[in-house]
Formats: sequence, structure tokens, C-alpha cells
Amino acid sequence: MLARRLAGRNTVETVGEVHVFEIGSSLRGARERQKLELSQVERATHIRAKYLQALEDERFDILPGAAYAKGFLRTYAEYLGLDAQRFVDEYSTHFAPAEIPEAAPPVRVRRPRRLFGARLVVIPVAVAVGLFSWRLTGSDGHHRAAFAPAPPHVRVSTATPPVPPARAQRPRTARIALVAARGPCWVSVRLGSETGRLIYERTLEQGQTVRFARPRLWIRLGAPWNVDATLNGKRTQLPASIANVVVTPRALRTVAG
Repeated sequence: MLARRLAGRNTVETVGEVHVFEIGSSLRGARERQKLELSQVERATHIRAKYLQALEDERFDILPGAAYAKGFLRTYAEYLGLDAQRFVDEYSTHFAPAEIPEAAPPVRVRRPRRLFGARLVVIPVAVAVGLFSWRLTGSDGHHRAAFAPAPPHVRVSTATPPVPPARAQRPRTARIALVAARGPCWVSVRLGSETGRLIYERTLEQGQTVRFARPRLWIRLGAPWNVDATLNGKRTQLPASIANVVVTPRALRTVAG
């Protein structure tokens, strides 16, 4: 026999001795007890009402991805005063798809260039020695050392030619670091644009840091107010609400999502 009971603010089903935690009914029950409409929650959390409804119906396939589901669950549960980590853990255990680790990028090894300076010194010396030997030996095979002129003096310059000053070049790679300084934030990163290859998607827990180095990145931030960001070593400003940003070596800008 299936019996339902409320434990604190979360809904639990008791089947024999096994306790089953329900994500959707727990969220809906807490919201209805507080007499809140989905539209009110949408304005407060910046999460679309259709996604809030999907969480309550446990229709996680409607959400953009696993990282969004975790971030939305955490934000919604915290807003209702529930144990947000329990909702995230329950989703990760029973609903989240398995994450495929990204292969490490290939490392390009540059071979050191050969030094040609030594050859430039050895060649003139070898020519001078050969000329001296030829003059010591006549066509009849007898040596004429007494009348041979002294070998030419070869001056080898060891001075290093001046190096022209290098022109200041703008960075070609966007090196961005994201730090969850004030709380968790789900992060989705793609190469180039929203349709580019996915290289990172998960929740960045408080205190964690993630870094990327690419010519151009598209990033979705679920809780940017919890994150500090630096671009090529300089602090950069993130948007105040859930947003998409495009990162280039020169700047970080918000784009429509």
C-alpha cells in the first residue's frame, strides 16, 4: 500500500521501508503552501514560467540541458526555502544524463631551430685552410713551405646585431577565468557561437574556478551575480541576470538568448 506524508517542506513517498523523494510534487507543494503563482516566481528568479512548470511536472526533457536543470532546481528550491542540494542530488542520481569527459586538446611541440651562426664561421675558416694547403703543395709534388704566403686572417665577429623593437600586438586568444565567489552558477560554454561545439556544461560550485582559452567563446551563465570574471588578466563585468555572453580577446558582451 502506497502512503504519502509530508516531511518538513519536502514530499516523500513510503513504499514498505523505501523512501522515494519526489522533485516535482515537493516544489509544487511548497509553492502552493506559500500561495505563489508561477508568474511571481518567474519575476523573482528570472526563470521562465514554462521551465518552472517543467520542473514541477518533472519534464526535464523540456529544459535546455542538464546544467540548466540543476541550476534552475537550485534557484527555485532556494527561493521556496527548501534544501536545494537535495533536489540537485536527486536529479543527478535519477534523471541527469551521463557526462562525457572532453578529450584533452593536442599539445603542439615545436622543435628548436638549428643555429646557423656556427656554420657561417666554420665555412670561411675551412676555405682559408684549404687555400693554404694548396699553396704549400706544387704541381710536382714538392713542398714550397718557405715561399708560401701567410694564410689570410679571418675576422669572426661575435657582436650580436641589434634586434628591432617588437610591435605591440593585440592578444589573439581570449583567456577568461570564472570564479564562483558568492554561490553556485551553472555554466555552458561553446566554441564561437550558440551553435558551436560544446566544451563545458555543469554547475560551478561556490569557491570553484574554471578557465578557458580560445579565440572566441559563447557562454551561458545561470547565476552570473555569483561569479567574478577576468579576461586576459583584467577584471570584467558580467550581466546582472541570467544571460548569454560572447567572449573575444578584446571584450565580453551580452547577446540575446
